[in-house]
Amino acid sequence: MTTQADNAVTSAADLSLLGRPRKLALGVGLLVVGCLAAFTLMSLDVQIVCGPLFGAIAIFVAAAGVLELCGLLRAQEGDASVLPRVFSALPEEAAFFAPKVTVPLVLAIVVLGALLFGPGAMFWPLVVAHAVLLLSALRRPALLVFTLSSALLLPMLGQFGLWDPWETHYGEVAREILARDDWITLWWAQDEWFRSKPIFIFWIEAFTWGALGIPFAPDANAAHPEWAIRLPHYLLTMGALMSAYALIRRVYGQRAGIIATLVLATTPYWFLLAHQAITDMPFVSTMTIAMCLFGLAVEAEPGAPVKTYRVGPFAVSWQSLLMLAFVMVALPQALYLISRNLTWVTHDGGFWAHKDEFLFGSAGNADIPGNPAHRTRGPYLKRIYYQPFAQGILWSLGLAWLVRAIKKQRDAATLAIFGFYLFCSFAWMAKGIPGFALPGLIAALYLFATRRFPMLTEGRLRVGIGVLTIAVTGLPWYVAMYGRLGPFFTDRLLIHDHINRLASGVHGDTGSIQYFLQQLGYGFFPWIGLAPLGLVAYRFLVGKDDGQKRTAVLLALWMIASFALFNAMITKFHHYIFPAIPPLSLLVGLTLERVLGDSDPDLRKERWAVALAAIAPVPLIIGTAGLFGNVRGVIPEGVGTAAAQTWVLENGFGTALSSAIIVIGFGLLYLALNQLGAFAEGGLKASPAQAAVGVALFSGAFLTAFAGRDLGWNTHARPAGQERLIDLFVYNYERPFPEQFDYHPILSGFAVVAFAMIVLASVARLRKVGIYALIATSFWFAVWALDVHMIDLTPHWGQRELVKRYYELRHGDKEPLLSWQMNWKGENYYTGNRTHVYVDLDNKAIEKWMNEHKDGEAYFLLEHSRLANFKRMLGARRVEELSSVRENNKFILVRAKL
Repeated sequence: MTTQADNAVTSAADLSLLGRPRKLALGVGLLVVGCLAAFTLMSLDVQIVCGPLFGAIAIFVAAAGVLELCGLLRAQEGDASVLPRVFSALPEEAAFFAPKVTVPLVLAIVVLGALLFGPGAMFWPLVVAHAVLLLSALRRPALLVFTLSSALLLPMLGQFGLWDPWETHYGEVAREILARDDWITLWWAQDEWFRSKPIFIFWIEAFTWGALGIPFAPDANAAHPEWAIRLPHYLLTMGALMSAYALIRRVYGQRAGIIATLVLATTPYWFLLAHQAITDMPFVSTMTIAMCLFGLAVEAEPGAPVKTYRVGPFAVSWQSLLMLAFVMVALPQALYLISRNLTWVTHDGGFWAHKDEFLFGSAGNADIPGNPAHRTRGPYLKRIYYQPFAQGILWSLGLAWLVRAIKKQRDAATLAIFGFYLFCSFAWMAKGIPGFALPGLIAALYLFATRRFPMLTEGRLRVGIGVLTIAVTGLPWYVAMYGRLGPFFTDRLLIHDHINRLASGVHGDTGSIQYFLQQLGYGFFPWIGLAPLGLVAYRFLVGKDDGQKRTAVLLALWMIASFALFNAMITKFHHYIFPAIPPLSLLVGLTLERVLGDSDPDLRKERWAVALAAIAPVPLIIGTAGLFGNVRGVIPEGVGTAAAQTWVLENGFGTALSSAIIVIGFGLLYLALNQLGAFAEGGLKASPAQAAVGVALFSGAFLTAFAGRDLGWNTHARPAGQERLIDLFVYNYERPFPEQFDYHPILSGFAVVAFAMIVLASVARLRKVGIYALIATSFWFAVWALDVHMIDLTPHWGQRELVKRYYELRHGDKEPLLSWQMNWKGENYYTGNRTHVYVDLDNKAIEKWMNEHKDGEAYFLLEHSRLANFKRMLGARRVEELSSVRENNKFILVRAKL
């Protein structure tokens, strides 16, 4: 006799059997539709607006199909719904402060600001948006870290021109990817093939440029393409900061996570390179994420399953997100390679199978002087099994194996290791061999130092899958590039730009260990005074927990290995030590948090103390700068040469006003200290350990003071103090600094206040407020450096304003822009490589062109130092100067009658 329970079980089984074909059909359908849509877009013989965006959507659909086939797409009964928990108000929180209110409001402010003011005037809308988001962030530590870091990095991100030569020449290579519709072989204006850097930076920049629909054709004169170039760097930077927070919070707690991450975010190396679309941040940010994932993996409880959450009808877990990432990275590479042998011919409406071929030349610029004539090239490796479609099939099989491996994993530690390998792959595509070699070295050193080598021998680190991950996600471009260009590619990238930079020196500087120690003083200001404490005392300050000690060892080895590797390189630039900055920052942040002491039992008092200490440095900095001279540091136009030498010194606030402003700052500090009872009877008495920390902090204050002195003092020797910040990321350190800027008063203000706050922190009962005020001082220093210093100087290290003026003045493309005896690449980037380039010193080519275009009019872009020679070359022709040294002290725009 059949019972009701038996019938229920039978019905459930029948439903399950019925669901499997539906699940299979849906998964296969999504996968096929997504792949076909993406493949068709890739193989089209024409381009469509926002094509990369539509392609990404298609790949996402295909990835959703893979998730469905693996049973990871749809939520199950019992999965907790994540959206209400994330967006709802917390207990005793005003409804307006909840993310469900602030997040839509933030989006509305950003969209409305873009519509009303345009992308070139987004500073204040973005500032207001972050202020609104801060209402929710005050009670949510992770959101607080995100909001404060983003408030530093985002508001001015795309509103100032690209700095040459690195931002502009990488940006021009990315533009040519779109213009040439070639995501494999890279073109570099008149220098032809670009072979000195891997593909990652060019793919992310080209993707955002194309996805946003910004015009990329020659002579398009697109408005504010800087947003497209820098936006992916911002996203990577924020990803690295949030990964650092996740690691430190997991091992040491929320307060440690906040402080350590803010130390990293307010380090000059970090925030300046976050605003520079060059290869260093993609490398360091992806490596930082990789190392944080490694740290999370080795400290996770073995066998602990990942949690799955519900977002509407969909399931979200680290397993599904990792699967999504793997598919969206590897699948488009495989499909694109296959599409190189199949072209959809629009006028015939069908596919045309052919051997691989690609364009030699700058798209649309074959008729422009300085550019070679167009021709079609074939690959270096011509056999059928070297063709791109064969490579694509091979990588597809590798992806299928990876999907199978991820599907089997529910262990959080193993999934974190998979993520570690994926981001090592990104770092490899960003900077080459150091991208995976350095994280691998650090991981090996960690295993030995912590006596955890059995993790490797027991297979917990999944090295085999790691090798496959790096091969499938990071190797395809290298193989495809070699297939097309052969040793011509590898001789430049591997021999010249890897081995020779390490062993014999290529460009740049040379120097001993002192070289980078000096640069750390400026690139790690004001935290440099605490660096020795962080490196020496971390083992005693991080706690007794074994996991905390091991993670501190990981950070120390990460810093030491990075410093040793890049110090060993013969070729040196100021920013090459950047990979050592994240672990050093986190160690300093951990040390600060440990010496901070316990939070006040009355959290309201603690919050008020933090708020007052965050504001206090502002009047202190401004008042101190006013004692030294003019706070703004801009010499007005029309001031004579002799008067300009002392103008800044003579135009401060005066002693009375400056002192009054300083008193306000000290008053705010007093209120903060009073909130925490620092002056109460029987207050905190220093223990021997606290006294030792105080001595270390007091000593470190002088190291910060010395670095601040170097930044704030200007002498006749180069570089002047105010130049040292931009020297952290520029290429040529000898290019002249604009004469109308003298920032030493404000820089001296920051130096004095940073010194004073560390001294304040050296006193046990004043330590907490001193540390809070020091973090705030570093934050305001970053705000000034990014939103004042860089903005002032940008026109003098680029050509955006001059090229924009050319487009405003010309009467059409019959009045071309000629670049004479210069090769900085900004002239190429901002014209879509439409500029006529004449770099030869004999001038025969340009004289021939001018003789062929007599009675016409042309514009010329050149360096100020060459203007006299230029006028001599033009002879009796009329030359009109269209820009001044004050506007751009390196380049000048002129107009000439031919």
